[in-house]
Amino acid sequence: MFVADLHNDVLQRAIIGEDISKLTTNGHSDIVRLISSCIDLEVFVIWITGKYLKKGPFKRANELIDKLEYLEKQDLLIKIVKNIDEILIAKKTNILSTPFSLEGGEAIEESIDNLLHFIKRGLLYFGFTWNHSLSWVSSSYDETYNKKNIACLGLNKFGQQVVHTCNESGIIIDVSHIGEKSFWDIVKFSSKPFIASHSSVYSLCNHFRNLKDNQILAIKKAKGLIGLNPYPCFIDPIFEKKKERFKKENFRELQKIILSEKDKANQWIKKQHYLQKALQSITPSIELFVDHIEYIIRLIGIDYVGIGSDYDGLDCLPKELNDCCDHILIIRALERRRYTTLEIEKIMGLNFLRVYEEVKS
Repeated sequence: MFVADLHNDVLQRAIIGEDISKLTTNGHSDIVRLISSCIDLEVFVIWITGKYLKKGPFKRANELIDKLEYLEKQDLLIKIVKNIDEILIAKKTNILSTPFSLEGGEAIEESIDNLLHFIKRGLLYFGFTWNHSLSWVSSSYDETYNKKNIACLGLNKFGQQVVHTCNESGIIIDVSHIGEKSFWDIVKFSSKPFIASHSSVYSLCNHFRNLKDNQILAIKKAKGLIGLNPYPCFIDPIFEKKKERFKKENFRELQKIILSEKDKANQWIKKQHYLQKALQSITPSIELFVDHIEYIIRLIGIDYVGIGSDYDGLDCLPKELNDCCDHILIIRALERRRYTTLEIEKIMGLNFLRVYEEVKS
């Protein structure tokens, strides 16, 4: 079985000095655990944080890719794949495929030449925004909560040029995090399938990051893919309040972490490590995550579903999922619901390969 996981933020740990080439006891993943897991392809995310958002995002993105390339040189069991053939060869030779994606358009600094630079370096997919809107595209967070901060609602001419460049260059467009207006502009202007790499179902949990039914149907029409995200805040409508209550009750512990680190990136990582373990006592079951998978299957069919775990980008996972080594439990949960081997293979990886091949053609 070929298993593709569409979203992992572990490079944020690597870039601040943690050696993720070794087995670690923190976070959801490292190279050792990923290689030993059932995962064959893990997408490493290039995400720009904090002080780098307005000061050198292009440079910072390249540093993150440099870090991934360094890890590749250190370990013969991983490869930054750049096409379907390389993915299939890696699978046959038991090598972990580790392509990279951009999460947020800050990195291209409003330059098509910069986008082409990342494409030459091996870009797999491009998510135009994280939570922050840019001058050429609006985010879901801002469209929901900060409309006054939006310079451009949807895509402007430059944004449309980004869509065309991705289509012409065989780069998958990712609509997780972008606003609804931006989403429908991509539907209008994209000639190739696109994905939501790590989003869940709004009808089951009305979080701003989740997809509404009409968006899910549009992704099917575009022959794309939805990578379901197991984050409890995205799958359980009551979890957000439980989490906030927990954080208030454990305020002193969180303050200790904040006061122990001056650098905000380090603060974020340490808080993640603490919460990833501490929140497990209140998180929902993996079965709730599978409910989201089944909802999409019932709405649009088995051919448009994938998994985007968001490992190391989340402060908690469902109870049964401690880290990437437990990724196989998603397969087991699907087996319990009587899905066939072929259906599970489609969800876990074959659907992604189909989209990738169509976008590259």
